[in-house]
Amino acid sequence: MSVDVSRTLKQRRKAQLGADLIIPVLAAGFTLCGVSGCTGGGFGRATDPGLTLALLIVAGAVAALPLGVYAAVRRTPRLGAYALALAVLTTLTTAYVIGSDLRGCPRNVSHETCVEESG
Repeated sequence: MSVDVSRTLKQRRKAQLGADLIIPVLAAGFTLCGVSGCTGGGFGRATDPGLTLALLIVAGAVAALPLGVYAAVRRTPRLGAYALALAVLTTLTTAYVIGSDLRGCPRNVSHETCVEESG
């Protein structure tokens, strides 16, 4: 019976990690262009490049956190390097998926326009 409980707890932790990762990703998508999207229809485009970048970094950190903690406990620099690479890869992949450039602005909007619209 304890094996089933242990397996259930592991599944629950994996689901929680997935939920913890998706929240900053969704928030970064909304801060990228606002509720109306990048076309500017409805309420108009609302960009916040600083917050978008921060949320992308948080998404990468959340993805790499379990491996980073394991590397710290085991004191293995190789796993630490893998955790760092995972954080960077997750950040870049998330930025690509939501349509952000490396400065936190939508790819289809010039940086100057993005900064001007952010207020």
